Formats: sequence, C-alpha cells, structure tokens
Amino acid sequence: MGFFKNAATEWEKIMTENDLDQMEAQGLDVSAYREKLAARRAKEQAEAERDRQLFYNPIDLSKLEPYFATPRSMETPFFKALAGKAPWFGKEKWRKKHTEGEIIYVGVVDAPKELWKGGKHEVDSHQFIGVYALDEAHKRDVEWLKRVTTVLREMCEGKRHVAADCQAVVEQTRDENNWKTERLGASLAEGAEAYTRKLVIFDKELPKGYLPTDGIVPHFWYDGTIQRIPGEFYKG
Repeated sequence: MGFFKNAATEWEKIMTENDLDQMEAQGLDVSAYREKLAARRAKEQAEAERDRQLFYNPIDLSKLEPYFATPRSMETPFFKALAGKAPWFGKEKWRKKHTEGEIIYVGVVDAPKELWKGGKHEVDSHQFIGVYALDEAHKRDVEWLKRVTTVLREMCEGKRHVAADCQAVVEQTRDENNWKTERLGASLAEGAEAYTRKLVIFDKELPKGYLPTDGIVPHFWYDGTIQRIPGEFYKG
C-alpha cells in the first residue's frame, strides 16, 4: 500500500494541466489534484520570479545591427570572432560563409534550469531546444519570437494543449538523442518559415555565462549550418 501511495505522491510532483484534462475527459474528478497543481504552479512562479531578479541578464540586440547587412567586411570584429583564421583549403567557401551568413534570433524553448542562473555550473556546455525563423520577415522579429517561444514552452511544460502540428517539439524535449530539425507547425508559425531543433551552447559564449533573461540567443546561419554568436556582441 505504501508503494502506491509514494508513487501517487511522486506523480503529483510532475503532473500537468494536460494530464488532468485527459483524466477529466475520462469522467474522473480531479478537483483535488487541480488545487494541488495550482499551489505547485504558484510556488514555481514565485521561484522563477526570484531567480529572474537575482540573475537578471539583459541584452542589447541593437548592437548587432551594424553586422546585419551582407556582404559584411572581413575587417569587422564580428567577422574575425566568428570566422577565426582562414583555413588552408576551402578559403573561398570560408569567406563566403562569414561575409554572407545571416544573423538570426533563437528563442529558448527548453533548457536546463541551471543555464538560467549564474555561478559555476557542473558542466560548461549545455543542450537546449530552440526555435527560429529563416524568412526575412521573422528571422529577427523579437515580438514574434517571444510569442511563439512562450506557447511552445507552455506546451512542453504541459500547461496547454499540444497542437497536432507541434507535437514534434514536445518529443524533442523528451528525447536527448533527437537532433532532428523540425518545421514549426502552421498553427503556431504565423506564416513564418520556422524550425525547432536541439542546439549546444557553452557558458563562455553567453553574456555573464548564462542565458539572457528574455530567452533570446542570437545565432549565425548559413546554408544549413548554425553557430552561436559570442555574447560580447549583444550583452546589455
């Protein structure tokens, strides 16, 4: 009997609104669980707000504007930081990539909790699920990115119904070996050519060594490749 009681208690720690909706649809009374979940969500929100203030990490995306136009100069600090030294072979491809590649904004959908906090992390590299657009109208549209990222986070956290064409991103958060690039469903994309995928980032590449408070991480995209832009170029 104790085993089942402990299992139920453990489940209550991770139950979501979606779980309760499904149980309710089967005719079960989940009112007591909803009260417990509401209390847990309130506690989570209070902790998140505390951390937000404690580890406030603003960014200034306008600092990237001088590097938007392409082809960009090879003499800029931006080019030199991203491109590094010219390779012995493939020098023209290397030059083309770093003078013509696009700056895009990536919204953080799902990331380790410690990556939102300052201080010494157990590891200095982390995986996270990001969403981004490649079309001209949305690739640096901050308001669009915030809307989409918020909805995807809530789907992944079980706070709202998962749209059928957004199921792939929820599955990405549950499978550490899923490195597929998925097209974002039309029900959420608002007409954007948008994608979700798992990305890797190092502490040293982020402003202050952890994620910006608004959850936007600029990246550099070229011909299917994507890399981080050093935080020094957009730190607040």
